[in-house]
Amino acid sequence: MAQFFGEEFLHELRGRVDLVQIVEQYVTLKRSSPSSYVGLCPFHNEKTPSFHVNGDRQFFHCFGCNAGGDVITFVMKMQNMSFPDAVTYLAETVGMKVPTRDTFDSEVSQLRKTVLEINKKAARYYHECLFSPEGKKALDYMYGRGYTRNTLIRWGVGYAPASWDRMYLKLREMGYTDEQIKAAQLVTSPKKEGAKNRLFDFFRDRVMLPIIDANGNVIGFGGRTLDPEEKARKYMNTSDSFVFRKGNNLYGMNYAKNTKKDHLILCEGNLDVMAMHQAGFDNAVAGLGTALTPEQGRLLKKYTDRVVLCYDNDEAGRKATQRSMQVLSSLDLNVRVLTLRGGKDPDEIIKKEGRAFFQALVDASETGIDYRLNQIFLRYDLEQDHERLQCSKDVFDLLGTVHQDAQREIYSSRAAKRLSLSEETVKREVNRRLRNQERLRKKQQEKEENNKLRGVGDKINPQRMTHLKAARAEEDIISVLLAFPDRAEKIAAAVSPEDFVTDFNRRVFMALLEQIQTNPTEPEPGLLLSQYFQPDEMGRIIGFISSCEAINADEKEILRAVTVLKEEKKRISQVAAGGDEAFAANLQRLREKRMQKE
Repeated sequence: MAQFFGEEFLHELRGRVDLVQIVEQYVTLKRSSPSSYVGLCPFHNEKTPSFHVNGDRQFFHCFGCNAGGDVITFVMKMQNMSFPDAVTYLAETVGMKVPTRDTFDSEVSQLRKTVLEINKKAARYYHECLFSPEGKKALDYMYGRGYTRNTLIRWGVGYAPASWDRMYLKLREMGYTDEQIKAAQLVTSPKKEGAKNRLFDFFRDRVMLPIIDANGNVIGFGGRTLDPEEKARKYMNTSDSFVFRKGNNLYGMNYAKNTKKDHLILCEGNLDVMAMHQAGFDNAVAGLGTALTPEQGRLLKKYTDRVVLCYDNDEAGRKATQRSMQVLSSLDLNVRVLTLRGGKDPDEIIKKEGRAFFQALVDASETGIDYRLNQIFLRYDLEQDHERLQCSKDVFDLLGTVHQDAQREIYSSRAAKRLSLSEETVKREVNRRLRNQERLRKKQQEKEENNKLRGVGDKINPQRMTHLKAARAEEDIISVLLAFPDRAEKIAAAVSPEDFVTDFNRRVFMALLEQIQTNPTEPEPGLLLSQYFQPDEMGRIIGFISSCEAINADEKEILRAVTVLKEEKKRISQVAAGGDEAFAANLQRLREKRMQKE
């Protein structure tokens, strides 16, 4: 990753932005020492806190998933931002003026700005088309579904003309290039031969719903077909790009984040969200055509700790509810489930039954456990002994996943009554499953720890498992550099990048030496690497920092690591050379045998 900002600017930024305050916007932290904090990791599901923040040294590290870095890396991962965008975002939060484009802006960063600009202009054009004679069919459709003119204006609803290339030509007239328009995902290339150079509008003859992120940027579009036969796809979304990630955003969050209510309502469709806001439920949001992701769950958690699930009243909706409960519960969100009655979706129910009826459904929403228990009971006829037995097993399995003692006891007592079983029997069976779950969890954890030590599935440094002895020596050398940058001159004299066996550790060593030589007074040179390495790579580097305390940095220890590394490098080179010689000798033997036969 190229350098976009001067070190002086980045150093000042890190000094003015408090990592602890930024992290606490997403994670509940508890002080574990005067300068350290711990909490549940926002980047993977866990029950026991393994996410640590060092307030003095201004870095974070998760010992569970190995995420780590400085405040810039944290924002990059949480907000799915590029390095320049994360720096700009943080600078704005503390009132720092960012350098001008000439000093830092990359081509990618500039293209991102251009795409957002194109999207904004495209949204405005679609909106104008909706209220033009050409958009009458789409406007009548939206009025027919009960949406008011104010709602259509507030949400920027538009219409994509049925023309093959109206939007493309419009954007070309504005001065945008084909590459920029394609980057915005507003055009597509035809699959037919003979038309390779032509570009066509991706959205045609559809009601257009701009997708706006929580920061107010138009990042994409959703298009709803007007075909009464629905021969075409009913809904189409902008494809994923470096500006738009369906799994990282929620429709309506730009408005819902400002609600005064203490919870958010998560439903399926964009039109449902519009209908709910029009009826006064300004806390509604929706996914974007995908199963709920942990990233979307964390976005919800940023604004609330209570979520009401409100998916369609069909089999697909029930399955989506189960999946979403798992995601949200793992993030420690308080989840309730609204059971729709009187229609298949919120839009239909509100229009048929009114706002008060829907509010009553919200008020009557069930806890996640209640909902899942009721779904189990609905599947069985409890008058039949064999069905009651199978129902009991399913109930025990579910309650065996409830880890809070009081909650588990309450639901066990309720289940015992519905199953006509004694509370002792239910609690015994549930506790047995709880113990089994704990054994499986520990076994899986041990397996993951062993794999981590062996380097199995290591995507950051895939060579580590093959050359474990050398990699460990490399990591010891890097750890000394991180903890004691004043030893850099001696280490550089003893070992060179060519002595390193694994490519990743070689890159870290070279970048770290350069930073120490360029910034000799910097106490945390490892944090200066965040603009050269991806967030996942920074997690590994911060892992080295976290292990620095275990490193004995005297000259004997440094010499030992250097000696081990050089010996391993020599051995690996000899093995490779021996392999070539053995191959050549074997080839010669085969030639001699062939000559003898001839």
